[in-house]
Amino acid sequence: MRRPLVLTAIAAMATFLMVGCSAPASEADPTPEPTSSAAPGSPDAVNALDLTGPVSTETVPDMEPVVTDAEPSFPATVTDATGTEITVASGDRVLALDLYGTLTDTVIGLGLKDRLVGRSNSDTQKALADLPVVTKDGHDLNVEAVLNLDPDLVLTNTTIGSADNYTKLEDVGVTVVRYEQVPSIDDIAGAITEVGDTFGMPDAATELAEHTADELDTAQKTIDALRAETPRAPRAAVLYVRGTAGIFFILGEDYGASDVLAALGLDDVAKNNGITDLKPANAESLVTLDPEIILAMKHGVESSGGVEGFLQRPGMAETTAGTNERIIMAPDSQLLSYGPRTPQALLALARAIYTEAA
Repeated sequence: MRRPLVLTAIAAMATFLMVGCSAPASEADPTPEPTSSAAPGSPDAVNALDLTGPVSTETVPDMEPVVTDAEPSFPATVTDATGTEITVASGDRVLALDLYGTLTDTVIGLGLKDRLVGRSNSDTQKALADLPVVTKDGHDLNVEAVLNLDPDLVLTNTTIGSADNYTKLEDVGVTVVRYEQVPSIDDIAGAITEVGDTFGMPDAATELAEHTADELDTAQKTIDALRAETPRAPRAAVLYVRGTAGIFFILGEDYGASDVLAALGLDDVAKNNGITDLKPANAESLVTLDPEIILAMKHGVESSGGVEGFLQRPGMAETTAGTNERIIMAPDSQLLSYGPRTPQALLALARAIYTEAA
């Protein structure tokens, strides 16, 4: 059974640390270390097993509209993640709130960007920089800030804000539609369909879902070509870290990490060792798994004292990845994001893994 995305699962103990290490609310992620832009079959692809040193992936471009003639049709009736039937009367002033910005990406992909009136601090796209931020203290929801924007529709998968926050919005007449979280590539199309149905735009949702599927197919072909120079799948794990205390975990199969590793052609050591849940990344477990490549969120690594501090965690130095400092860091909103920009996020990770960083 799939589990909720990792940051939600451990939010109670991580929130106070996330305040200082989340992306700035008014700007996109800082420019990462450069990476190669190898194309399919490019000589820039190398044997990933020979590479050493940390790499930051590219920040993927802003989401662009795929649907160009969007025309919502209200009222629209949907059944949300709680099993509640909701009638959506209008969607002129919209907030899309989730930890990885995938709901916002979907709204933009459906051609409805101009209806967005605010954003969370996860929405770091440059095109959204002028929108007011409605989150506080990491990823909590500022109800007052939301109400000041007078939204008529709020979309959420509850990875941002508490259940009580959304009840308060409903109590004053704001329509809130709650979706399931999306922990796998296979769930992307269904999530797009749900958002499209909320706006009464099923055909537009199909167009966006098919476009995303085509992009995924193209991305996978490029990734396969980049992998061609690597004779076997490198052993890899996805780690979640926040701060310098005890928030340090191996992400198991149920947390969405396996889909990313499989798409990248990596050998999932957590899955191979039967880890399906969230497992503390202590010295014993890290040494047992011995990944050759570690994927992690950029701001999480920064919060732990940067790459140097990250590598000083117990057990890290004893792993092959630690010895070679082979840490692949992606912007927090990209690493486990399953939505319309997933193809670009996967390509950015593949270039960081299978090409020589400039």
